[in-house]
Amino acid sequence: MPQLYFTDLRALRRPAIVDSVSHELPFEIIATAATFGLVDGMPFILGDDGSYDHDLNRFFRACPTMGLRSLNSLRAYARDIVVWLRFLAERRAGKSIWAADRDDIAAFHEARRLSSPTHRISASSWNRSVAALDKLYRWAVEEKLIDKAPFTYRQVWTRALDGSTLSVSANMAREPAARNGDTRFVSLDRYLQFRDVGLRGRLPDGREDPSWRGRNGERNALFAELLVTTGLRLQEGSSLLAVELPSSSPQHHGQRSVAFRLASATAKGSKGRDIRLPLRLVKRLRDYIEVERSIATTRCRDRQSWMRLDNPIIVRGHDRQSLRIGEMNPPDRVRFDGIKPSERFRLLHEDTIEPLALWLTEGGLPMPMAAWEAVFRRASARCRNFGIDIDVTPHMLRHGFAVHMLTLLLREQIGWMLEERVGRMSPAYRRIIGDPLLKLQRLMGHSRIESTYIYLDHLDDSQALIDVAVEQWGLDVASVRDTA
Repeated sequence: MPQLYFTDLRALRRPAIVDSVSHELPFEIIATAATFGLVDGMPFILGDDGSYDHDLNRFFRACPTMGLRSLNSLRAYARDIVVWLRFLAERRAGKSIWAADRDDIAAFHEARRLSSPTHRISASSWNRSVAALDKLYRWAVEEKLIDKAPFTYRQVWTRALDGSTLSVSANMAREPAARNGDTRFVSLDRYLQFRDVGLRGRLPDGREDPSWRGRNGERNALFAELLVTTGLRLQEGSSLLAVELPSSSPQHHGQRSVAFRLASATAKGSKGRDIRLPLRLVKRLRDYIEVERSIATTRCRDRQSWMRLDNPIIVRGHDRQSLRIGEMNPPDRVRFDGIKPSERFRLLHEDTIEPLALWLTEGGLPMPMAAWEAVFRRASARCRNFGIDIDVTPHMLRHGFAVHMLTLLLREQIGWMLEERVGRMSPAYRRIIGDPLLKLQRLMGHSRIESTYIYLDHLDDSQALIDVAVEQWGLDVASVRDTA
């Protein structure tokens, strides 16, 4: 069966053990491989005989130039394409991916969507696989690898941002019944249970648990607090650097939050954005750096844990916006905005011999994303052991932020509309303030407003908001009538 792999450039420098004998690649081969333009984490597929389809794997390298810039999204596409390849091999007599036709797509739909419940995938999962295959085959047509895609299309009209109408080709294999509103998020009370019982190791009634043996509960709870109060993605939150955090100095006196520019290289689609960090959170992060993180960096130096970093990037200094890296004198300046997550985990300060990553393990090494996911799984399992039926992931905290923030923004908008109605706010000022959905779109870093619409389905008090507006409208009408 075809197998999916991901490029690991660090493996070039790691020895391989064969029959108890260690083998290492010569430096010349490693240097040559570096000239091929390999991208760390890039997916590639090998046939069941180890064969390499040059055109298929060339598609993955072309994806970033076709709008698919998120490595996580590209990996998801690769997994869907592997499933399609295995289906063709098992159910369609080993047909080549470039020879597939509409009958193969119909058979694939039957197997994936019309089979028994234990094997049936959801409509949203089906649409995701259609999106992956659609992009693959459209690219193949443009590259003249095939004459036409194995899908049926129809022309539909849609409205552009400037108000004009455009004709686009819609893939008929997509299922319109797929709901975007199935987003999982955690309510505030459930989050507090997860934080205190799961992450901090307390009992459900709030008391300390004498059997709790966790040593990083406060660090883990602080990380969760960061995600739920800012809406950051796991990659964005886990790849922050200690030196790029804003200060909690007296200059922010009277403010509740401070602006923070999220680096483009860490954001999905390389789209940096401005977020707001609550000052109380900034203070707690500073306390973590000065106490718990400081202890971890001391361990890192004492145990020489930093030697376990693969291909470290030595940092010779920094300022508020950039790092000084390289052997040249003076060293090159590299802005925070352009340093990728994989590179951030390798940054090592020349003088202090400590990683620059904000979040460190107990031994002083950067916390990888997989480690945070494991932390959340263990915390959820602990909650369930106490009868709290909960399963929280880092991304659910992002959704929780979005739902609660949208609720607050809508309440403010309704208040502004009522202020305008009684003459205490001008319509022009309200227009400057903007639409709640557009605000949330910017905070979340969504490239399309449609991605933000899904949170409207989860407003628990949306009816309450409407009731408040209707009631106030009635009071205003009565007031005007009485005055007349």
